[in-house]
Amino acid sequence: MTVKELINVLETMPQGALVVTEGYEDGYDVVKDVSVICVSENPQKDWWNGKYIEELQKVEFMQAVLLYSGTKEENK
Repeated sequence: MTVKELINVLETMPQGALVVTEGYEDGYDVVKDVSVICVSENPQKDWWNGKYIEELQKVEFMQAVLLYSGTKEENK
């Protein structure tokens, strides 16, 4: 995804939303998809856990824009 493509997609997203991406390990990947998800703070504060987790039940959550790169997929 190019900067221009990313800007065009982000303009359609909730402007006050937090922006998140996958975490952990090393290297870089390209952004493959941008979507809105619901997250809450991760109660597990270990360094290898991300600060936020996806909130599937949507009880106490905030909107986040996920820049998805498929980093953890086996067949990238």
